[in-house]
Amino acid sequence: MIFLANRANLNKRTLLTRIHNRLQTQASKAASPVERVWYHTSTGNKTGVRATLTPETFLDTSYPVAEAELHVSFDFPQTHAYNFYRIQWVEPERNLMVGWHQDETHMDLGECHFQIDHHGETVQREPAEFLDTHPLNVFDQRIDNLVDVLNSLTWEHTAPRVQKQAIR
Repeated sequence: MIFLANRANLNKRTLLTRIHNRLQTQASKAASPVERVWYHTSTGNKTGVRATLTPETFLDTSYPVAEAELHVSFDFPQTHAYNFYRIQWVEPERNLMVGWHQDETHMDLGECHFQIDHHGETVQREPAEFLDTHPLNVFDQRIDNLVDVLNSLTWEHTAPRVQKQAIR
């Protein structure tokens, strides 16, 4: 039996507030990669947290774009025994999205998959490690792994690609 710490007491609003506050606290520190944090809403309800990041500071290396966004959303469907989430790195300048989706789509890849979208098309989709831990732990693990993923990002014939071994 897997016990999710306080899953019954955790709701989307509370979790998104915690993630927002964590990122906002980062933004207030000197030399933080987080520049701005806001809620993504739909009809007045919080549906996710977004943050503007400085890639060079986040990755501690040079990077081809000056600004990127982090998009985070979680859901707790009653129909599933696990949480759904999307944690995505978005570069509007290059029309690039890199991230993890733990949901009921693409079940042929398992409960969780990694995906790269470029110019509105999916150019890579791979199975990813299913994380069935507290959502804040999931967030921390994916953010840590994001550095490895972005550092392994290559461009083949103008399409982005990540080495499978970098995807967890």
